[in-house]
Amino acid sequence: MVYKSWLLVGLLILGNVFLLCFMIVTLERRKWWKLEKRSETYHVAYPQRYRFIIDQPQKCQQQNPFMVVIVPVAPENFEARSAIRRTWGSKDLLWDKMVLVLFLLGSHSESGQDTLQDQLQSESQQYQDLLQSNFQDSYRNLTIKTMVMMEWLSRNCPQASYAVKVDADVLLNIRNLLYMLVNLKALQSNYITGLVLFSNSVMRDPSSKFYLPYDVYPKNRFPPYPVGMCYIFSMDLPMKILKVSRQIKPIFIEDAYLGMCLKHLGIKPRKPPNMQQFVVQQPQQYNRCFYSSRIAILTDCPTQLITYWTDIHSSNTPCL
Repeated sequence: MVYKSWLLVGLLILGNVFLLCFMIVTLERRKWWKLEKRSETYHVAYPQRYRFIIDQPQKCQQQNPFMVVIVPVAPENFEARSAIRRTWGSKDLLWDKMVLVLFLLGSHSESGQDTLQDQLQSESQQYQDLLQSNFQDSYRNLTIKTMVMMEWLSRNCPQASYAVKVDADVLLNIRNLLYMLVNLKALQSNYITGLVLFSNSVMRDPSSKFYLPYDVYPKNRFPPYPVGMCYIFSMDLPMKILKVSRQIKPIFIEDAYLGMCLKHLGIKPRKPPNMQQFVVQQPQQYNRCFYSSRIAILTDCPTQLITYWTDIHSSNTPCL
């Protein structure tokens, strides 16, 4: 009888041990599943075999540009593309330097996709300046957009000297930009410049849209990188960046990720001759001569971009 009692107690203890082990394993699995899901939130799905739905593969071969300007823009943002075509994107030849301006789009996943896609096909036929890939166009996929841009440039425009990535809400002064590049004298390699941030802190506040947890990026500061609003790079860089990106898991902050790739390549972004030529925060009072001497100006809306560009290029009041 005593033996049976001890056997029963032993079985109960053993059962509890097994139950405890099962609970520990289950909790650990849930913990790692949550970490993996959180990691997926801050990393992006690149590389993958994205393909172009709308393409202009012969553009660089046909025009032989000195500089290719790529404008990442949402598919539905017709107004921004129209504003650029009417303003700084309308100049394709300056000082015998050919400038090619193209818009880079992803795909739209919401209802009405077919109607939007028909409109984009029509727009492409009219202007022949759209590049559209089949990744989902969203803020979290800006790194994918940047890398797809690098792919397209390396494949289609190796003969160009420089490329520019510029946001759709930026007023770009092509004349001042070309003046900066021409004054470099010799053609540059391993060259990238813009509004360069050095030792920018990693955002640890979960309420920030730039938040990154330690398990995604453990360092407290990013390597130097040019702010995504506008940066200029030599055409030898796209292929180098693509190759090294295979070793670096992408994060969703596209310009910081570019800095991570550059660090692995041993390339430091260069300060432009005048960092103040890249304007993120506009002065409180509009000054035509101030803006006419800048390279890139972040604007509030397409209407403001058109107004500023029209005034800057008016000949009524020359700036000294």
